[in-house]
Amino acid sequence: MRYEKPALTLGQQVQRWCDRGLEVPDATRAQVYLNAIGYYRLSAYCLPFEHAAAAGLPRDHQFKPGTRFDDMLALYVFDRKLRLVVMEAIERVEVAVRTGWAHELAIRHGPHAQMNPSLFKNPWDHARDLARIATDMQGSAETFVEHYRRTYTEPYLPPLWAVVETMSLGTLSRWVKNTRDNDAKMAVARTLGLPTVDVLESVLHGLTPVRNVCAHHGRLWNRRFALTLPYIKRHRESLAAPDAPSHQAHHVYNYLTVLALMMARLSPGSGWRARTSDLLCSALPPHFIATMGFPPDWQQRPAWQQKGGEA
Repeated sequence: MRYEKPALTLGQQVQRWCDRGLEVPDATRAQVYLNAIGYYRLSAYCLPFEHAAAAGLPRDHQFKPGTRFDDMLALYVFDRKLRLVVMEAIERVEVAVRTGWAHELAIRHGPHAQMNPSLFKNPWDHARDLARIATDMQGSAETFVEHYRRTYTEPYLPPLWAVVETMSLGTLSRWVKNTRDNDAKMAVARTLGLPTVDVLESVLHGLTPVRNVCAHHGRLWNRRFALTLPYIKRHRESLAAPDAPSHQAHHVYNYLTVLALMMARLSPGSGWRARTSDLLCSALPPHFIATMGFPPDWQQRPAWQQKGGEA
């Protein structure tokens, strides 16, 4: 089937929504938002306001009576704010893992531990990842990289505590998983309040797509992730169980809960949990929160009851 839908002007986009039953009191204002955000991006936030499609039939895109443009816009704004608070927590976790993993390996195995293949479980993965770092270093304009190249001839890479600063969360996750030294990894896990090395590796792996969604301004609200975070038994009272209804474990609730637990360990005085909870409660009606995998009693669960001031 050939795609033959024409591009629409901003005015035509607004009119299409009006024809489908959306209330748009100020068409000019709506066009301003469409010009800044885009019809396609905003359309993802239309779904909860549309009539559900009949079984076996495609969506007809008709809005429920009384739906206003600002209802859809408010959901978009909430999602943007949610991405920002999630990125704040992931940044703290990522920096802590970079720092802890590099420090533990350097203390135990030397400043250039990343270059020693015997310290890693899969030599092929190690060779591939080391080659990628070498390529990045060769073309890098970072001050510390240029200084190292000008000053030292051997080893050809900077020490691990410098190299790790160039790693993305996904790259860092692969390096940590491939590391043989479980004592070093367990030290990092304890810093985050995680019980085992396996849980640490699974959390880093699971957070990577969440981080990517946030970094690339994707929709976080009601997204269903292919991966799930590990079910940490010591936090069973806070987490949605793997067999919870409506695939709760695949939605963002468990990710936010594990981030809240790690933030409480990394920064006990942080107000992240309170700010995130306030955002959820002030911005969304309960049925929209449920679409993110939140159980009805989420505010009473231990991870969301932790106290703390702003940081």
